[in-house]
Amino acid sequence: MLAAIEEFCEHGYAGASTTNIVRAAGCNIRMLYHYFESKDGLYLAALTRVYQHLRSSEASADFWNLPPRQAIIALTHFTFDYMLKNQSFPRMIINENLNKGRAAVNIADSIRTASAPFIAKIDKLISQGHASGDFANRPDALNLYLTILGLSFIHITNRFTLTTTFGVDMSSEVFLSERREHITQTILALLSCSIKPERKGLKV
Repeated sequence: MLAAIEEFCEHGYAGASTTNIVRAAGCNIRMLYHYFESKDGLYLAALTRVYQHLRSSEASADFWNLPPRQAIIALTHFTFDYMLKNQSFPRMIINENLNKGRAAVNIADSIRTASAPFIAKIDKLISQGHASGDFANRPDALNLYLTILGLSFIHITNRFTLTTTFGVDMSSEVFLSERREHITQTILALLSCSIKPERKGLKV
């Protein structure tokens, strides 16, 4: 499966070669079709695997029972570190979005079933932190996670163009350390500042 994930990450669904996959995996094409029936079946299994690995890693993390502020910091660090160490996830997701999510709809139920408890845990942390006064703001849990997620892999998925544009090596240890801390402070600032609701229908 790892060989398939790497091939799909590198070449996308359309460009991936089952010949390359079986060669890298040390098996034969008949085994591939026996277990997965088709290239479509193999791709769907690979996509499922990267989602499952992320969700299971989040679920088994040991920070959920920490005080809210510490838990949010740990969640931010976890997400940042996971995306850096498991770049097959952002790469597969980018390729699937280029494919307009055609395969993901086939596993939508399982993805949502795994994701719902995760977002509920984040919502619980936000609620606890807001009730205790640690968080002045109470953002939507999904929006908060999307902010953490987006900030945690733009420098990975766009590292080549960003490195060229700004002359900063986006993969260097110094940059990644500073980036991790910046994202953490950004998330804490979002939770800590008091944001007034937008006023509508203002009179001029």
